[in-house]
Amino acid sequence: MIKKPTMSDIAAACGVSQATVSLVLNNAPGTRISPATREAVLSAAARMGYRTQARRIDRRPLIAMLINEVTSSPHVAGLIDGAGEAANELGYLLSVMPTDADEEAEQAALSHLATLPAAGVIYARLITQQVTLAPQLAQWPTVLLNCYTVDKPLPSVVPGDLSAVMKATLSLIDAGHTRIAYIGGEDAIEASRERIKGYRRALTMRDIPVDNHLIIKGRWTIQGGYAAFKRLQALDDRPTAICCFCDRIAMGVYEAAKEAGLSIPRDLSVIGFDNESYSGDMLPPLTTMQLPHADMARYAVEKLAEMIAAPRMRHDNHKVKLECEMIVRQSVAPIEAV
Repeated sequence: MIKKPTMSDIAAACGVSQATVSLVLNNAPGTRISPATREAVLSAAARMGYRTQARRIDRRPLIAMLINEVTSSPHVAGLIDGAGEAANELGYLLSVMPTDADEEAEQAALSHLATLPAAGVIYARLITQQVTLAPQLAQWPTVLLNCYTVDKPLPSVVPGDLSAVMKATLSLIDAGHTRIAYIGGEDAIEASRERIKGYRRALTMRDIPVDNHLIIKGRWTIQGGYAAFKRLQALDDRPTAICCFCDRIAMGVYEAAKEAGLSIPRDLSVIGFDNESYSGDMLPPLTTMQLPHADMARYAVEKLAEMIAAPRMRHDNHKVKLECEMIVRQSVAPIEAV
């Protein structure tokens, strides 16, 4: 029996990936494949007698997004929505595969993915972190979203946590504050370590001594913010401004400040982080930093599309950091008003 030619055969004959062959033969919209490569694939397919089934002509190529969790934080919506919109614009179908941070579930997802005509993978984490990749991922073009690896560099995109808190702290300094406290999260996560570096760096840039009494680490909860502010209030030289690791901490600060008879921002300026849905409804509305999750996801998909379209091209495997936007509201005032 004569063996029917496969996409793998065509890919080997043309020196391209199977994903590229699939994109060409299925006439996928929005892909960036050169006319020369497209012509080479079509010619090889015709020469080898490959026939594309009519029912698959309009099928969009699949990219899979493996993510460790999807229910514990509202931030996941930005990652999924951004990836989905970019994939749709580029002519891809996005499949989100949650693994619940379970290694066996991830292995099962990769095994299932190997049975599908997947063009590439977005490997994502809800919280920014270093990861170790399963060997199976080498089968596909892969971009890392909100994570990175050092043992096998791949294109990755993460938020600029350090520069974000630098920006927040510098804005408080520009408002005249020099006694600026920082209420942070636990050092176990990378975002916490990066953000406190940004706080310290901003003070150093403006020749303001770092006072460790103004730095409090603990839980990133409303209760944690409340307890931290109580400790700051016990200082002889109290802060006039506070930079918070997250909006939940800022909410605790608001409550403790109210109990102490302080008015925000007249007596105390506060900046949060995350732009949670409630932050604009706080009294006063909270100035906060916006994580660029949607933009990060769009970048990841666009980078992946470039890798799929040009598999033989050398692609940069840099860790890209996207800037966080400051959402300016009414919780910060110049020191003259304090």
